Amino acid sequence: MTIEEQVEVDAPPDRVWKLIRNPVALTRLNGGLTVEPDAATSRAGLRARYRVLLHMGAVPIGSDVEIVDHQPFRELAWTSLTGVDHRFRIRLRGLGPDRTRVILRFGYSSPGPLGLLADVVSYGRVRAIMRRLVAAIKAEAERPAGRGRQRASV
Repeated sequence: MTIEEQVEVDAPPDRVWKLIRNPVALTRLNGGLTVEPDAATSRAGLRARYRVLLHMGAVPIGSDVEIVDHQPFRELAWTSLTGVDHRFRIRLRGLGPDRTRVILRFGYSSPGPLGLLADVVSYGRVRAIMRRLVAAIKAEAERPAGRGRQRASV
């Protein structure tokens, strides 16, 4: 299954990049996704490894991932090494001096004979997590400098 979400942000690519350059920061932006550094990862960048958990109700689904693309101000991507097979990519495209298009793609496939059924059943929840992530990136990037992040009401 592949999910793509896009949003235009009223902020330059360098401001958006500061929010996503370290995948651990994505945890702060979205309650449905947790990214934790691997013990061997000393800094963000190409080949850094993380543990990624998607919170599917009461059950977190996890994978160990490795950063496979890390182009400052342009692109961040990882692929899974263990767990549920998935790929994650965020692209930033400048649309002018103070505007950026954020494109998020998330592809996944569950293992086993019932994998396709699990993918179809989980699709709505996974899409909601990705939509919230893109919306949170937009909200945080557009927040005036000096104003703290406000918690979203549930």
